[in-house]
Amino acid sequence: MKRDIALDLVFPALAKIPTALPWRLAAYTVQDQALVVWLQALFQRVFPEAAPANCADWARAHLTMLAQEKVDAMAFHRLGRPGGPQIALQGVQHAADLVQRGQGFILILNHYDRLLTAPVALARAGVATNVLTMPVLNHPGLGGSERRFLLDKIQGYTQATRGIWHTTDQSLRVVHETLRAGQAWVILADAWSAEFTRLREHPFLDGYLRLPTGIERLARSTGVPLLYAATRTLAPGRLEVRVESLAGSPEQAVDHAIQQLHADVRERPWAWWHWGLWEQMWHPAREEEKRDAH
Repeated sequence: MKRDIALDLVFPALAKIPTALPWRLAAYTVQDQALVVWLQALFQRVFPEAAPANCADWARAHLTMLAQEKVDAMAFHRLGRPGGPQIALQGVQHAADLVQRGQGFILILNHYDRLLTAPVALARAGVATNVLTMPVLNHPGLGGSERRFLLDKIQGYTQATRGIWHTTDQSLRVVHETLRAGQAWVILADAWSAEFTRLREHPFLDGYLRLPTGIERLARSTGVPLLYAATRTLAPGRLEVRVESLAGSPEQAVDHAIQQLHADVRERPWAWWHWGLWEQMWHPAREEEKRDAH
């Protein structure tokens, strides 16, 4: 009931409040002590050198970040605009140069911090993008409030980025054709589903993440270059986005994107979305690999 009220009423109402106040108030919508305790224990296990107090702070910061993203979802039109969160965009020229040449490209994101800020910031700078995601609306576990929230989120996002939202349960022909025709697509490298069968392992936090290979296969098929973007929350109403060009083969480019995620998660563990999927996505290094590393 509390979640339904938050999605139907609280976040849409917050998104209408002037200034950056909604993003500061978001922290007060996620007071879930049981979840904080669970996250604190997970952080302590993954980062055994960290103090318990730090792990508790990370847990609370994680919930705050997710709540701020829900405000973003109802207010994409305010990101980077007067009266909304300000965005410092670095590396936009990597994308702008490709657009000027009529070259399609894939912009790789990870589920890190307020991730959809990057495509919105690029749109403000004249770079429109489409987005390819896992199915979001036909999940049998979605309730009415979640479905309504996601529909509003998709509408607001596509209006802000001036592109389309496409899902992997639809034909990918349009993705291939538009990439070759010079359009840009946003795809998340660390998307996860237990149904994924084409996976590759990446070194990550003393073990390995199993991640899908769809980006590299799509890039190899279409011959388009790859860019990477990540967002960092400096304050509730102040964000930084960095965009970089990825060199090498599609596999090497994806490797770099996950290496960057690894570095970011080590520095700011709370900002990664996927801790709830940790046991499914990650496995520890085998003993012989640990010996070889030493």
